[in-house]
Amino acid sequence: VGELQWRGEVAKWLPDWEERDKEHLGEELSDVLLYLVQLADACEVDLGDAATKKLAKNAVKYPANLSQQ
Repeated sequence: VGELQWRGEVAKWLPDWEERDKEHLGEELSDVLLYLVQLADACEVDLGDAATKKLAKNAVKYPANLSQQ
């Protein structure tokens, strides 16, 4: 993860990344996802429900017509 943290800003679609680096990023992101799912399960948090509620809350807090593109 360390080397990924120091990449700084990256262009959308990672055009300058080697395929092996993209694969490594996928592995790291998968680790984070799996940990998140395990944590949610241990805490009895329904991630789908929580995400839906958060999206609704953010829509009120940050209306699309006022947000920057």
